[in-house]
Amino acid sequence: MNRKFPWALVLSGGGSRGLAHVGVLEALEQAGYPPPALIAGCSMGAIVGGLYASGMNPAEMRNFVGKRIDLTEFMSDSSVPFPDWPFGKAIKLGNGLSNLFRERGIDSGDKLNEVLLRLTGRTQFGETAIPFFCNATDLCTGREIVPDAGYLADAMRASASFPGVFAPVPRGETLLADGYLSRNTPVWIARKRGFRRVLAVTLGRHATLAPSRMRTSVDVLLRSLDCALAARPVRAEDLPTLSIDIDNDRSPFDFSNPQDQIDLGRETTARAGRELAAFFEPGPIGPARRIGLARRERARERQRSEHHERT
Repeated sequence: MNRKFPWALVLSGGGSRGLAHVGVLEALEQAGYPPPALIAGCSMGAIVGGLYASGMNPAEMRNFVGKRIDLTEFMSDSSVPFPDWPFGKAIKLGNGLSNLFRERGIDSGDKLNEVLLRLTGRTQFGETAIPFFCNATDLCTGREIVPDAGYLADAMRASASFPGVFAPVPRGETLLADGYLSRNTPVWIARKRGFRRVLAVTLGRHATLAPSRMRTSVDVLLRSLDCALAARPVRAEDLPTLSIDIDNDRSPFDFSNPQDQIDLGRETTARAGRELAAFFEPGPIGPARRIGLARRERARERQRSEHHERT
């Protein structure tokens, strides 16, 4: 743990948009800021955060992503892809499509879990230099769950189990699905563990969207979930000290040109240089700067809430 400046990093979910988190980590390292003393993530944020906590650096992540991600490499069913659907290669003919009606997901998620186990070196909770946690949703009770034992890969896989695509993960008497269904930016995990300085990276705040932004059935589904989640009241422990929002028109299932999304994360973080300097400000002036940042986050949330109530 960085005892001189203990801070927590929280990475939101967002499918392919979450590749921007790799660029965020690049920018923070290049700026020379101290590493986080805790990482919390949701869905794709859990995957990137878990890899980083287990020792994989941003350059290795960028290299692993390559020029284009082929989702079939992470799917257990290798049947013929359904090319015209917005899920791309994630939705397939044969077993993949019929699984919609006879299994808990289009894909079992077993291969994804194997990949995550390999990339994390089968690291377990408590073994990482940077403590890591992620959230998932228990479909049986509706409760938000934060795994804290076993393999990181198992928790990452559960947190990224988007309903209908990857089957939920059985865990005792529970079925764990995407953490996005509970809290897409689980700042509270860091707050509960005593962190006062929390930097959150979000992937498009809930706002009014033009009809043109909802081009496919998947866009409509995700927007519907966003609307349901936005109606929930935001608790004080959900608010970070500073947030960086990385938004574009990319579909969460569009994994083409992943390097562009990583670059967007790096560039957006670099443009937030003034706010980051205030967040990491040392000495006696630092607390006052961070109080100012936190006030701005609260004001932004009040404006969002008031706008939601008016509309």
